[in-house]
Amino acid sequence: MMSRRCKVKVSFRENDISEYIESFTYSDNTDFTDDISVVLSDKDRFWSNKFFPETGDILTAEIQVCNWNKTGDNRSIKLGSFEIDNINYSITKLTLNAVAVPIFSSIRDEKNYKTWENIKLSVIAKDIAKKADLSLIYESDDDPEYDKSEQSNEADLFFLEKLCKGEGMSIKISGKQLVIFDEAKYDTLPPVITLESGKSYFYGYPTFKRNAKNIYSGCEIKYFDSKTDKTYTGIFNAPNMKNVKKILKLQEKFNSKTDTIDYNKKAKARLREQNKKECTASVKLKGDVIYFAGTNVELKGFYKFDGKYNIQSCNHSISRSGYIVSLNLRKCLEGY
Repeated sequence: MMSRRCKVKVSFRENDISEYIESFTYSDNTDFTDDISVVLSDKDRFWSNKFFPETGDILTAEIQVCNWNKTGDNRSIKLGSFEIDNINYSITKLTLNAVAVPIFSSIRDEKNYKTWENIKLSVIAKDIAKKADLSLIYESDDDPEYDKSEQSNEADLFFLEKLCKGEGMSIKISGKQLVIFDEAKYDTLPPVITLESGKSYFYGYPTFKRNAKNIYSGCEIKYFDSKTDKTYTGIFNAPNMKNVKKILKLQEKFNSKTDTIDYNKKAKARLREQNKKECTASVKLKGDVIYFAGTNVELKGFYKFDGKYNIQSCNHSISRSGYIVSLNLRKCLEGY
């Protein structure tokens, strides 16, 4: 087998600065924004002079692997563009931290008031994305419609995240894109790889956690509408939860036409959000460009902890020591 190699390509002001990289970390998350951290050598004072970066400057990054798992296994992933939001400098090193969300955008911090009427979730998301200079990727078969939804002293990203969670969806920002996706649908996708005890290249042993607190066997939602003088109820019972006897009972108001709301679906989304972190795991292993937040892996040879897990976050770390990826996982939910 030919020599296995890994390379990070980073561009700054349209110049390839890969030769200066001492270490590189890419953090990919299902529920927030992606970010990178780059440590650059500055022994010849290149960076401390006229090329010193400014807050808001753009970095683009790509990870390349060559002869990775076998001869001819050459692959790469383009991570997109990131805006520098934090700079640390010492005599010989420059550390740049950059995020995928535009740092001068109001999407994260500026609190707004707005009333949305007779509008679909995808349209709200598109308006917020456009305002932040992001493109929208809407990956869901469902597009809930609201007769009235009020944004009251809330940042755009927080407001949109709240709406999405209420519908059983997740939101993240990656590569100048605002992505909304259906977590339940992602859980049904096949694993990208099987990680087997004694065979896969782990660093240390995976750690597992089973959380019994705040885990429920079912959810019941009730809403009394004074306009119609009716009480609307939604019920969903989780499969394979015979030993759990707790019911999550909620009273909520939904800003939509009550006659068209599927309250059972609402109950299912609320229960899923509550139960999805019952079984979690953390692993560290040989790096590869196949690992992304939102994709699934299969764990095998860990007995009670075997099964399909969804990647909630992953860190790709590349330095002279090699290429290592750290994964935070949650077990995929079946039936909801």
